[in-house]
Amino acid sequence: MSAVQTNDGQRLEPGGRKSTWRVIATVLFPWMTAKFLYKPRVGPSPKDRMLDRLAFWRSIVGLGVILVATSHYQDVWGNIIQKAMETGRLAVILLPLALLAIFVVTRSGLRAQLLPGVLRLIGRSVLALALFYLPIVLIFAAAGNLSFASLANGEAEFTSDIDINASGSAALWVLVAILAAIVLVPWFFGLWYCTIYWAARTGFWMGEVHPLLAPIGTTVLMLLISGQELITRDTKGVPDWLWLTLNLCGAATALVLAVLEYRHLRSTGYRFRNGPEPVTQDSDGSAAADQT
Repeated sequence: MSAVQTNDGQRLEPGGRKSTWRVIATVLFPWMTAKFLYKPRVGPSPKDRMLDRLAFWRSIVGLGVILVATSHYQDVWGNIIQKAMETGRLAVILLPLALLAIFVVTRSGLRAQLLPGVLRLIGRSVLALALFYLPIVLIFAAAGNLSFASLANGEAEFTSDIDINASGSAALWVLVAILAAIVLVPWFFGLWYCTIYWAARTGFWMGEVHPLLAPIGTTVLMLLISGQELITRDTKGVPDWLWLTLNLCGAATALVLAVLEYRHLRSTGYRFRNGPEPVTQDSDGSAAADQT
């Protein structure tokens, strides 16, 4: 690959200053780190990018509305994390069923194409679970209440005080550790919340296995969560009318976006039986039959 010639006559090598700053920003800003680690691939067409931006802004605006509307009545962040954990539990349960279903419906000669997506899904899910549970494990260990039940429920009670006695060179290392914690802990918790966002938004990256699983899988998860809340009617102190409005509007906007994404993917040639790659109608006669 040749170097790029700029307008002022300077030669800019590939991967030059702009790429360097992008790498630095990806490391420094936790939301960019999470985007690099977790964001699924976006198609090349303008409509792909538009739908991706719509999904992002729907999530951000929805979160902002919930924060403003319910902060007076409940611990919003705690409830959001609890809902995200519930989404994660359901996703872990539904993932094997989704993988089995897509394996069964895909034509036998095309099933090998599903393997790279399955490996990407497993890699991102394992990384997300490890980063999500790391601070919880450390907190529970310090609290003396580390157990499977405490990790599953997300509740801990500190039974003993943490006492650090250091002198001489040990005190210097304690000071370094404290300074590192001041810098790293806010960064890590930013990454922690972004990890929750990507796992919840993508349904644990179902779309990596097959693009059509993205709108279908995440919609099923959303409907299960919303249906469970509507059945139990656990408003957590939020007025009934406000709680119902937020739930119904959230479900409606998610459904509309999922339908738009599904129709777009179908129009570009994605079919369940033909594997995770798009097909053209004239290249495979059965693809045309799948449209009906």
